[in-house]
Formats: sequence, structure tokens, C-alpha cells
Amino acid sequence: MNQFRAVLFDMDGVLINTEPLHFRMWREVFHNRGVEIDYNGYKDCIGTTEEFLRELIWKNYGADFRKDETLKEDAMVIKKRLIAEEGFPKMPGVEEMLKNLYEAGFLLAIASSSSVSFIELAMDYIGVKQYFHVINSGENVAHSKPAPDIYLNTAERLGVKPEECVVLEDSENGSIAAVSAGMVCVGLLNPDSGNQNLERAKVVIRELGEFTPKLIGRLNEI
Repeated sequence: MNQFRAVLFDMDGVLINTEPLHFRMWREVFHNRGVEIDYNGYKDCIGTTEEFLRELIWKNYGADFRKDETLKEDAMVIKKRLIAEEGFPKMPGVEEMLKNLYEAGFLLAIASSSSVSFIELAMDYIGVKQYFHVINSGENVAHSKPAPDIYLNTAERLGVKPEECVVLEDSENGSIAAVSAGMVCVGLLNPDSGNQNLERAKVVIRELGEFTPKLIGRLNEI
């Protein structure tokens, strides 16, 4: 029986509840470019990267922003404004969950599609950055989720094998990436992340308080 040594976290929708903020941000970005996006045309990009979103907008709306060099810059201006107005919406119970896992001896890491600078800013803001041994971004790998690259790279940086890792994910794309990497996935049912298919997860939880060392210890028995 494998002994889990590391816990890897997606960030958006798991540690901070940013998916509603991201949709508002992108809706404003594309509105300013004359395209009105709706949630159904956007939701498949949850858990992936900006490049994936550009392709999705081209596919769903026929609007080609794939070479728009100001898109990311405009999005960051809007995101910073929204965060300045509202702050980072941390998920309930995130500090206690991380503290318990850290004190239980697990190696903790973030494997997010967001930029490193945004991850560090968010984790500093909610006061939990000190718990993570590795902070990794989809910027650092060739292929975004649902490809397994980000999780395999994070495991390598932690010095552990994929089968020694548990991943907490709230999106279908993220759960595909985790399982494809050979890791055990726990799904977090976050209504603000939309109707995500988490059937690949070993178990699905509804709140962070359920994600405990005891649950992780039982995963091989489920």
C-alpha cells in the first residue's frame, strides 16, 4: 500500500474562491472588445490557462484574440481593480486545513494555472503562503490542464513520486490532469466553479473541513 507524502492543491476555486471574479474579469475584457460572452461559452476554460481561453473564445464566438498582445495586460488591470475593491475571497476553513496537513508532516504544494506572481500575492493576502514547500504555475510547463504536466513537474520539484501525491481539485480539467499524472484526486464540489464533472475523483467533498489527514490516510481503502 502506498504511503502518501505530498498534497497538491489547485488554487482557484479550492484555496480562494476566484472563479466568479475571473468570469467577471473576462466578461469585461471581451465586452471592451465588442464580444459578449456568457457563462456557458466560458466555463470549459475553468482550471486551464489564458491561452486555452483564447482558443475557446475563437471556437465559441468566432472572435480571434489569439494574437492580441494587450489581452493579458487589460485583464490584469481589471483583476487588480476588482481585488482592490473586494479583496481575495478565501475559501472557508482554508487556514485550519493547511495547518493540520502541514503539522501532520505532508509536503504541500500549489499547482495552479494562474501566474506565480498572482499565486504568491493571493497566498500572502490570505496568510497561508508559509505552509507551501512549492508554488508552481502552468506558466512553467509546456501544456496546461487537462494535460498532467503541471502535476508531474510539481511532484518532481517536491522530490516525490506521482503515486505518493494526493491532489485537491474543483474542476473537471484539473481532475483529468491529476489522474493522468498517476495521482489520487479528491474533488471539491464548489458551486461557484460551475457544474464540473468530478467523476474521476476518488472521493468528492463539499467543504475544506472534510479534507483531513485522516481522510487522506483512508484513500487507499476507498
